[in-house]
Amino acid sequence: MASQFFKPSANATSGGGDAVYVAAVPLRATSGPPQLIMSMAYSLNIRNLQHFLVLIKPSSSIPQEVIVFDFQPVNPESIDAAISILSGKSVPGILKV
Repeated sequence: MASQFFKPSANATSGGGDAVYVAAVPLRATSGPPQLIMSMAYSLNIRNLQHFLVLIKPSSSIPQEVIVFDFQPVNPESIDAAISILSGKSVPGILKV
């Protein structure tokens, strides 16, 4: 079931419990200054910039049910958010379920 984007955790293959997966996709920025900064970071290989999602498949639920947790900065188009992400600082955000 795991693809190149979905990596099962140790608990996902042990059986009996919830399966936990982490999806990693390239981080994208909106056009303008944030995209310019991200492009520079990619070209200079400053950081491995990826967007991570956590997926949980409950063991005692409908077979096709998966819960997805996604973090998004409060203001994803802000140049300040882009700089904070690139420098490894914390960024205020919301959790999307």
